[in-house]
Amino acid sequence: MADLKLYAWSSTPIRLRGHTLLCLQGFRGEGYSPSFVANMAAIHQTLCDQPETTVQVVASPDAVCAACPHQQESSGCTLNGEPSEAAMIDQDRVVLERLGLKAGEQLAWQEILARISTSMSGDDLPSICGRCRWLPLGYCHEGIDQLRSSI
Repeated sequence: MADLKLYAWSSTPIRLRGHTLLCLQGFRGEGYSPSFVANMAAIHQTLCDQPETTVQVVASPDAVCAACPHQQESSGCTLNGEPSEAAMIDQDRVVLERLGLKAGEQLAWQEILARISTSMSGDDLPSICGRCRWLPLGYCHEGIDQLRSSI
């Protein structure tokens, strides 16, 4: 867990997958394991408290994946079996394209929020998120729509 502090409190950019940018909008303290939730909560809190935090957007495992029990070093995401990482990469690419970003770019979290609020709505999620187990709960839909109304 010590490495997680690097992401939450360091001046190093936080690496976030394209689809994770949307997941953070719906985060409600739930997740795949206690360590995953603690890591996601630390990242979420850092971004909320310090919207000027630099984020490096990626289309590969990120700071959130680092604590996920479904993350395998050799094959990436195994949440839904072997093809999961390829599906996650596809989601990442769609999100980054919608936000006008390329993998590897670095920008402030507040700029990412502005792009989400002007480029997406909660209604876009079913076509992006596919089989995500969190989608039916509506958390991300609600979070994105709330972001759109607040910025």
